[in-house]
Amino acid sequence: MNVSPPPPVGRCLDMCPMRECKEREQQGRLFRFETLVGEGNWARGRCKMRSLPLADPSKTVKEYSRPAAGKKLSSPCDLRPPSVLLKTVNYLLMEVWDHVNERDLASLAEAYIFVFDRLRAVRQDLTVQRIQGRLGAFVLEGSLGFLLCAPYLVRDLPSDSYDEVLHAKQVRDCFADLMECYGMDPKCPREAEFQALLLLYDLGNMDTINRALKLPRGVGDSPQVQIALAVNRAYLEGNWVRLFRLVHQLDCLQACSFYRHLPNARDNALRVLTHAYSSRNCRFPLDLLVVLLAIDTTGMASEMCRRRGLAVISGEKQSVVFFKASFKDSGPECAGREYILIETKRGDFTWAEIMMGENEGEFMRPKTN
Repeated sequence: MNVSPPPPVGRCLDMCPMRECKEREQQGRLFRFETLVGEGNWARGRCKMRSLPLADPSKTVKEYSRPAAGKKLSSPCDLRPPSVLLKTVNYLLMEVWDHVNERDLASLAEAYIFVFDRLRAVRQDLTVQRIQGRLGAFVLEGSLGFLLCAPYLVRDLPSDSYDEVLHAKQVRDCFADLMECYGMDPKCPREAEFQALLLLYDLGNMDTINRALKLPRGVGDSPQVQIALAVNRAYLEGNWVRLFRLVHQLDCLQACSFYRHLPNARDNALRVLTHAYSSRNCRFPLDLLVVLLAIDTTGMASEMCRRRGLAVISGEKQSVVFFKASFKDSGPECAGREYILIETKRGDFTWAEIMMGENEGEFMRPKTN
């Protein structure tokens, strides 16, 4: 009988093994977040002989390494134990991402590429060491917080900075690993929260819904899972008015998990309304449409209708003429900024705090002056 060898146990107590830190310093492969000095004083941190920035061991973070023939990923001295992995996730979100200027697309792109890659390396260390249960869950939950919020935050970045397909794959892989962790330890405090987030991210997926219906008591009957199931039911039934009423009740992280479905949901809702109220003489109040579909402004709602060939009548109160014969299949809008459904729900918290979650205690306390 063949017995598989035990997994390696990480012994690296730094966020980046010293060997890699020196190697990337010599090769000039450091992000500005990892250097001894800030961007403004870049020149002072350069080695005089090679004009390369010097690494700051307290800021350098292990990069993702693609598995390749002859390449070892299981050396204990290069692997970080769970406590260091959790520290790394906290650092990436609370120290790196929390200081990003989200209005500066160049800075945003650099931070996203850096954090996304380093979180991928965190998950790689977890996988190699086969860390599961509560320890693995704590690390993956923080990583997923970033992965679920990022598509909303980097929506305006070009494709060479944000690969939507690769990002979605990492989300799914992280969720799969997290569900395994929950299976190993039924007492993870944030399980109900992330079971609900998976339902919202995988909206309409029957396998995910069936799995959620079999969750143990205390998780399956939690308010988070119940509202996520209700959103899925409304989606499958095509009850768009109910769906958007429920989406209004989601918190910020839940709304970010649902965010990628918003354009399709609004497009489908407009199709249904066009069939239901199709008449040249019927006038549908534009401000009511704004409320029903959780759109930020009447101007945005008007543009959505006009793109589809629907007439918008001006007057004391604007209205839409839903008429099937004039409807154009223009497809959903590109996902954009959502003030009502996302921004207002963030409140006084930073995005890093939203990503870390309310169960992180001090990270989610209201700010005081």
